[in-house]
Amino acid sequence: MIPHVLGNISKEDFLANYWQQKPLVIRNAFPDFEMPFTAEELAGLALDTDAPSRMIIEHGLPPANKPWQVKLSPFTDEDFTTLPNTHCTFLVNDLEHYIPELGNLIEPFRFIPDWRIDDLMVSYAEDQGSVGPHNDEYDVFLIQGKGKRRWKIITRDDYEPALVPNLPIALLNEFEADEEWLLDTGDMLYLPPNMPHYGIAEGACFTFSVGFRAPQTVELVQSWLESFSKEPEFKQRFTDADRKLQENSGEISQADLASMTQLIQSAIDKQLPNLSTFLGKHLTETRGEPPETNRAEINTPLSSQTFNQSMIEEGDYERESWLRMAYIEAKQSLHFFADGHHIELPSNLKPDIQELCENYYFSHESLKTLKKNTDFATLFGTLIHEGGIHR
Repeated sequence: MIPHVLGNISKEDFLANYWQQKPLVIRNAFPDFEMPFTAEELAGLALDTDAPSRMIIEHGLPPANKPWQVKLSPFTDEDFTTLPNTHCTFLVNDLEHYIPELGNLIEPFRFIPDWRIDDLMVSYAEDQGSVGPHNDEYDVFLIQGKGKRRWKIITRDDYEPALVPNLPIALLNEFEADEEWLLDTGDMLYLPPNMPHYGIAEGACFTFSVGFRAPQTVELVQSWLESFSKEPEFKQRFTDADRKLQENSGEISQADLASMTQLIQSAIDKQLPNLSTFLGKHLTETRGEPPETNRAEINTPLSSQTFNQSMIEEGDYERESWLRMAYIEAKQSLHFFADGHHIELPSNLKPDIQELCENYYFSHESLKTLKKNTDFATLFGTLIHEGGIHR
């Protein structure tokens, strides 16, 4: 049973009064929390896979002995055997890709749209281990696993944002907390974006964090421009057949500026109707590289004409943890997106697509009903063929 991680606070209350506004501590948000692995097993995961991970050593290691040293994966056995017994932290991102059952820690937060959820990260810290006082530009839920961690935060707006110079990580130079809590196993802290915080392990501990995607405008614009940069209107060159003689050759005239502005604007205007499709593809693209053993690249556009319901064998099916799916409802159709690919479907498929996006497991019985819709069966077969769903 999925715990009600917000305690006595309703989801509506949380969104209205806490989300992106102020912190929230929920005691025993995950009752009877049990660690799914040991520190040694987590180290083994980093050694045996491509899971993105890093080590942060507060007091540094010889010969450099510089504060706040950072080591990035891949690692060797020696990297772990030489770690100090205090003031160090080991972090692993995209944990749900490598241990899919840990998706259960993400599931309770799906009252926030799936496209906003980024990944599950875990940090293992020895006593006094920390990543230092810092800011994050995204929302995060911090779930305390085994052990205890003290969290200090600054809630006032007039804090000093200057960073410590010449460090490999961005740490606040001054940190004077006005709130703090000691979190024990199963407790949870929500932090909105740009709230300075500082978590320090009291004894060895594990902390899981569910982070959220917050795309920058520049990222969206650059990706959008790249998506249609080869279209004919973007290969057009500036022309000036009606040029008039101007007095000063160094001037860029208002007429030339207007012509070039119109050239750019008209090309972009032609792409505006496709913007929602671009966003659907961009927001469902798999970030990073999921485990190769779990993924066959979806390297061709989804096609409702390629496969039929005979692709779906009898039995239960499971969706890969890396597969992002979403849909956009249009006036007379439904636009479905999976791993950065797009297919337009009949609007009457909405209930089936909602069920497809909502679930990670599909029983034989539920598929019997869904398969009755030929379009859905075809789509499901395509996802099986491309590796996003398996028996």
